[in-house]
Amino acid sequence: MRRHVTLAMAMAAVASWATVVGAATVSVYTDKAAWEAALGAPYLTEAFADDVLNAGVSFVSTESGHINPAEECYQDVLASQSQNEPMTTWSFVPQTVAYGGTWTLGGPGGSGNSLLVYIPEFSLYVGAIGNSYYEEFWGLVSDTPFTSVRLVGGSGSNQQNYKMDDMVYSPIPEPATLSLLALGAAGLALTRRRQA
Repeated sequence: MRRHVTLAMAMAAVASWATVVGAATVSVYTDKAAWEAALGAPYLTEAFADDVLNAGVSFVSTESGHINPAEECYQDVLASQSQNEPMTTWSFVPQTVAYGGTWTLGGPGGSGNSLLVYIPEFSLYVGAIGNSYYEEFWGLVSDTPFTSVRLVGGSGSNQQNYKMDDMVYSPIPEPATLSLLALGAAGLALTRRRQA
């Protein structure tokens, strides 16, 4: 199910929403099948089965973020009261138009404050992943490619323990790659014509 939140519909209770910034529209999905349908393109999954991330994917955590291969997830603690301005930033090369994962928030001591999601290069707050999430999907699709997503602990006095499994994203081939693919396809077609 998909829900758009615009100024006129800000109070509507629906399942996904969209934010428009300049020429970019970003839609949020809480259902993976709806996210896949909206994306309408191939995507990659980082399953965190080992310490090596997929090529072109990296992260920086100001707190204790790390890959946990034993549980096949990424886990972190973003404490709202930390001196480090707690955040985790995921970066993608080449750019992506989508991001998401299966999230579990909370942990020892009960629920935390939630996670706030931003696309830094758009200076865009996308939305919040609620502190009641338990092995549930949350993802976004943008009509404009981006290179990073930032996760920040929500406001409050608690710390947000969280795990993310099966991170998904959809890389956009760079123009040079597309040109090489087109040249390769043209060469293959020419070779086939000569053989016929």
